[in-house]
Amino acid sequence: MLKREHKVSHISSEAIFAIPAMKPSKVVFAVIFCLCLMISDVKFETSSYLRSVSHEVFKPISWVIKLPSYLIDTSSNFLSSRSSLNAKLKDLEKENFELKSTNQLMKKLSVDFERLNSLWSSSALNEDRFIISKKNLLSSNEFQPLLVLDIERGHDIKDNDAVISELGLVGRVSSRGLTTAEVLLIHDIRSSIPVVSESSSLHATLSGAGLERKGRLKYVKKTAKFSVGEKVYTSGLGEIFPSGLLVGEIYSIHDPADSKFLEIEISFSQTPINRDYFLIYQHE
Repeated sequence: MLKREHKVSHISSEAIFAIPAMKPSKVVFAVIFCLCLMISDVKFETSSYLRSVSHEVFKPISWVIKLPSYLIDTSSNFLSSRSSLNAKLKDLEKENFELKSTNQLMKKLSVDFERLNSLWSSSALNEDRFIISKKNLLSSNEFQPLLVLDIERGHDIKDNDAVISELGLVGRVSSRGLTTAEVLLIHDIRSSIPVVSESSSLHATLSGAGLERKGRLKYVKKTAKFSVGEKVYTSGLGEIFPSGLLVGEIYSIHDPADSKFLEIEISFSQTPINRDYFLIYQHE
């Protein structure tokens, strides 16, 4: 580094710094050095060699300089890729759930259609007077359960129309609304159904005792010859129910000493709990 000479101004007595001119020997040396470099580059292409060497020398340095930005970009790409993968995974899980739900719905519809076909083919009555109806509600009242069915407009549903399933009698229509109908089930303690036994052809009146409970035949004299396991059907008396609809079978027979009537329990052939579709038989 050039040394600065200190001179004192006679005018303001302030310090003045000046840089002296380069010495001639140094100028001559610089010119000769530049000429040598030019001649060396022309003959030996030293500039290309030095440039390649400098590239090799500075390349690791450039890597070190670029490393932080590379790490930042890589981490941001990783985080964005992870978030996009999580979003895609959630979409796939949602799609899988929808497919499972659709599959379960198709299975349920298949079971419902099979039951409808069985329900339709099980009846020997006039098919033109049947209406297929879907369950809307089943109340939780054990002794007076209420079944509500959906009814399409235009169907002439009346009170006391029989309601059946593929396994037999369910009940009768007790009231009708615009789009629904209430059904008095055979399990209801208020129900009273004229029945006839299959083998002995004996008539009796069946009353319910509550949902998922055994029904009972009323006022059966001890001389009647019913047998356990015998099926009972609607007799058609009173013209409330069509004759020949399966109601259930005799579950037990007891002869109490303090009564003049037999105690006969009936196991109903069906329950509306696990069913979705029913047939309503319209009276003429």
